[in-house]
Amino acid sequence: MRVVRLLSAAAVLLAVAVAVPTQAQGQDTKPTVVPHDLEGKDNCMMCHSGKMPNVAAAPESHKDFTNTQCMLCHSADSPMQTAAPTAIPHDLEGKDNCAMCHSGKMPNVPAIPHEGIDQKDCTVCHKTAG
Repeated sequence: MRVVRLLSAAAVLLAVAVAVPTQAQGQDTKPTVVPHDLEGKDNCMMCHSGKMPNVAAAPESHKDFTNTQCMLCHSADSPMQTAAPTAIPHDLEGKDNCAMCHSGKMPNVPAIPHEGIDQKDCTVCHKTAG
């Protein structure tokens, strides 16, 4: 069992070492899927704050993310893992309130399908088509 845990920890460190430089170069990669069970682990930053040895730290840009936001990208069944995010087919000038149109109340405008995500995070995944 200890060997499996050591191998799992090594796999996480390798995945982070490979993914971080690739993302820094601007290439599209999928976020690392959480490689451990989540039972009793409901606070991601408890371990991923950068203070525990041999545990990958969350990037600075993620420091204020909630656990729900973590799982939007890092769970095996998240849309980030299973499908490409849809492109935004319009410019964003003066349109900083996504839910204004994407509430599900306007005909022919898709509703935001994600629960627990702040609107400032929409463009983390969704980019303009142009």
